[in-house]
Amino acid sequence: MAYWETIFYWVTLVIYALSVGGCVYSFVFKNPRVMPKVTLLVALGFIAHTAAIYARFAATGHLPWSGHYEYALMGGWFIVAGTLFVGWQNKALQSLAVATITLVTIMMGYGYMQNPALTPMAASLKTIWLYIHVYFAWLSFGAYSLAMAAGVLYLLKRKSDLQAVPNPAYERFPSPGRLEELIFRYIVFGFITDTIMICAGAIWAKDLWGSYWSWDPVETWSLISWLTYGLTIHLRVTFGWREKRLATLAIVALSSVIICFFGVNLVVNTSLHMFNVR
Repeated sequence: MAYWETIFYWVTLVIYALSVGGCVYSFVFKNPRVMPKVTLLVALGFIAHTAAIYARFAATGHLPWSGHYEYALMGGWFIVAGTLFVGWQNKALQSLAVATITLVTIMMGYGYMQNPALTPMAASLKTIWLYIHVYFAWLSFGAYSLAMAAGVLYLLKRKSDLQAVPNPAYERFPSPGRLEELIFRYIVFGFITDTIMICAGAIWAKDLWGSYWSWDPVETWSLISWLTYGLTIHLRVTFGWREKRLATLAIVALSSVIICFFGVNLVVNTSLHMFNVR
């Protein structure tokens, strides 16, 4: 890691950890007034996060697109950006941070343990299709993460509403019906960008490896993830899966994406996608 990258990375991680603690405090101690302060804290962490990415870019000459550490760094940035964007549009959605920032904090901690050394970009990555492929990959991951967070809020809100004295911290949440709608919309957006990601990757693979599809472990898991969310949309539209079942699906389905990005290369070392895995 570059000198300034290291500083901004740890500042980011500390701020995100404090943000998660603030969210938990708000829910456990039933204090909804904490959430606007947590959102401000997340915004400060996002600025430091952006600075860490810029510092790495200045040191390597390329954006962080490869390896577990860079996946976590850049993927986390997209998730936080999405969280801040929807929270800015609707203050009732600021509480999505309890799930998304927790996920990003864990991702960044895991990424750091993968030896984030500075390395030049592999020649195979120097193509416009890389940027298209990875950009839409992170858009889909961000959307799926927001769907997961909305699912968490739905289950919390539903449980609170069934109690004799609802938790006042959950009163800031959108209504269960609105949360259900958002879960579906985030999944549809993620599914569309996921489809573009797979298509762009296939075109890149044709130039790089000579075939559009090689049944590489990462490719296979990306297909599994795509089918999982396609099935979720199908169950919602055709069979009317709503409410608790849809929220649970949105939470569970994210595991397929996490396995694709971080899990496959832990158990398989023959993937064609192992460019600069450190």
